[in-house]
Amino acid sequence: MEKNPFEAVGIVGLGKMGAAIASALVKKGTKVYGFDPNLKESPVSGVTLVGTLEGVRKEAEVIVIAVKPNLVEPVLKEFSKSATFVSIAAGVSFSKLSEAAPKGSHVVRVMPNLPLVSERGALAYFCEDDVVSDVERLFAGMGKSIRVVKESLMDAVTGLSGSGPAYVLTFLQAMTEGGLQEGLSYEESLALAMETIEGTLVYFRSLRGGDASLHPMEVRNWVTSPGGTTIHGLDALERGGFSTAVRDAIKRATERSKELGKG
Repeated sequence: MEKNPFEAVGIVGLGKMGAAIASALVKKGTKVYGFDPNLKESPVSGVTLVGTLEGVRKEAEVIVIAVKPNLVEPVLKEFSKSATFVSIAAGVSFSKLSEAAPKGSHVVRVMPNLPLVSERGALAYFCEDDVVSDVERLFAGMGKSIRVVKESLMDAVTGLSGSGPAYVLTFLQAMTEGGLQEGLSYEESLALAMETIEGTLVYFRSLRGGDASLHPMEVRNWVTSPGGTTIHGLDALERGGFSTAVRDAIKRATERSKELGKG
């Protein structure tokens, strides 16, 4: 991983995502100070727990707010000194963050996902121009980061990549159960399904390295022979509403993100 430009970063909330970000930062050699009133010890090796929010601010000028959406504003209002606050909460708007943070602070909206802990995360962010470089360097080495030009797109990011790992894992389990149903053991089926999903993505990414306009359906057609097994399998997926269900999942998650933003 690229070395982090900040000597220290604070993280408020060490749940799944907060801990994932903390772990990734520690790997980059960053000193991480965490605050979580529900924990007596840090779930991440290398993170120093601090007893108060002000204690976090004393140690770090960049603070990641990784609490539930309804707690973001109350937490920000507890700080008395300005800082750069990075919120990963779904639905909490830039304006609400700015109003709740101490005067003179910079605020950033980020929607990451869990694979960032393995350096393969997908995240998008919205912020002012003068902190773009800081955000890019903060999350450098954790995966693909994209700056959205309209804040409204953050809800779509939440529905797609923020919630996306759950969709992929559901598909993985469905493939595994399909193999199990046809006689493979669970472990055999799971191993084949995982390698198929990962291998296909690596292969497609490598192809797009030589042709950025290459469409997924074009490559899919390469393995879809007339009257063969694949076209029959694809037919079953479409009769089951697979593509529509995926689009609807993203739409519903996006709508929920908007609902959370309304309080």
